[in-house]
Amino acid sequence: MIEIRTYSDEDREEVIRLVLHCQNDGTRPSVSVDDQPELRRIPEKYMDSGGNFWVAKDNGKTAGSIGLMKFGDGTAVLKKFFVYEPYRGAPCHLGRQLYGTLLDYARTHGVKQLILDTPKNTDRAHKFYERAGFTKIERADVPVVYDFPYEDSDFFRLEI
Repeated sequence: MIEIRTYSDEDREEVIRLVLHCQNDGTRPSVSVDDQPELRRIPEKYMDSGGNFWVAKDNGKTAGSIGLMKFGDGTAVLKKFFVYEPYRGAPCHLGRQLYGTLLDYARTHGVKQLILDTPKNTDRAHKFYERAGFTKIERADVPVVYDFPYEDSDFFRLEI
């Protein structure tokens, strides 16, 4: 049975391993933890500002993650949304479960719009976000400043 729970420091290494596994799948330039230092500081970067970070566990092993980095103006950034391959799609639909957890939290914690970035060549992710109601926006229209590992990214917004 898969459990989705709030991140704790004992999750750090497994979350880093998941994120790097999904990012460095050979379809885009490799990135490291040094390219995204918030991975080593999840409580400070996500939770201390009123956001959150969730980890999906299957029998104690990390199967997926998703983070909400909240800004003070009702804007939040969806980040580090990754799921290991066996949990994608049917029968688990773990991505939908993680996203639902984030969306419920966002709605009850004053988030009015979600922003996200994703590499240009991640068609599966783009389709997921478009089905979820996100619209593509220009980088210049991103209302907050935050770090992201790929210069060649597309940006999306969802009004809640």
